[in-house]
Amino acid sequence: MKNTAPWILWLVFTISLILTTRNPIYLLLATLCMLILGFFIARQKGNLFWLRGNLQFLLSMMLISAMVNALFVHTGSSVLISLPKNWLLIGGNITLEGLIYGVINGLVIGSLYLAFNILNLALSIKQMTRLIPPALRPTAMTVTVALTFFPSVQTRAREIKEAQMIRGNAMKRIVDWLPLIIPLLVTSLEKAFLLAESMTSRGFFVRKPSLKIELLLIGMVLGVFLIFSGWILSLYDYSQVISAILYSAGGLAISLVFWSAQRSEKTTRYQIETWALPDFLLSAVFGFAAIGLFALHANPQLSSFQFSPYPTLEIPLIQLTGIVAALLPVIPVVWFLDD
Repeated sequence: MKNTAPWILWLVFTISLILTTRNPIYLLLATLCMLILGFFIARQKGNLFWLRGNLQFLLSMMLISAMVNALFVHTGSSVLISLPKNWLLIGGNITLEGLIYGVINGLVIGSLYLAFNILNLALSIKQMTRLIPPALRPTAMTVTVALTFFPSVQTRAREIKEAQMIRGNAMKRIVDWLPLIIPLLVTSLEKAFLLAESMTSRGFFVRKPSLKIELLLIGMVLGVFLIFSGWILSLYDYSQVISAILYSAGGLAISLVFWSAQRSEKTTRYQIETWALPDFLLSAVFGFAAIGLFALHANPQLSSFQFSPYPTLEIPLIQLTGIVAALLPVIPVVWFLDD
């Protein structure tokens, strides 16, 4: 599965699933499926430590979120310990329900990070920046530079660390890492200045001011103002029809600005993505799954997606539809098993 579209639909479905449920069973199944998928992709790319690093991050987020929620939210009937109530903010009962809810929130945050991490593994930087519309070509270049900047900083930091260790610096204490900061900062600034001078000398985004650019800017400001006005009016006792009209007008203005700006940008693609049978199949699966997820979420019979440990902790409900939805993110692993 080398095409970009199936992975984007996979990301849309996975994020929608994570954000629309608080059932810990479904979240654990979806997270396990993503870990399996990420492990196979990372193994194919030679990244043997991907699983361990992401498991550490996931467990850390769950632990931190559980501690924070338990200390600051004192709701629940299963009291574990009681802190003095005169303690600022954290005084009160530490409940099991607070811990469980914090673990669920940490699992959601970790799962979202995991989904984007898998997308970063599966797609190259070129494929991700190609998703940006031609009208935002400078933004695409900026994103590309930013994405390639962090790996180069990591490489440079590793080189400086090895040089410090050769000089006898054990790099075990926090104080030992101080000699790493200045060389890393200086080299990063040097590379940034060299890149800026190189792009300026090549005439990157050198454009003469014209009436069309000013009109596009006015149209963009007008569209944002209309959407903002519709949101402000929706907060007061105005008709929702007025807000809907303002939203539509603002969205139309922004769409026209992008359409006009995109027509003026000439883009040459040296490599066009091809579609294979797995790309068509997975695009259809995740596209229909994302639509079906929103439709099922509006169904009151699918109550198992909603879960709250408050006020008393109970065993979450499980339905076959939720289990199937939670297992769908692992489907792309079939093609990595065949490689």
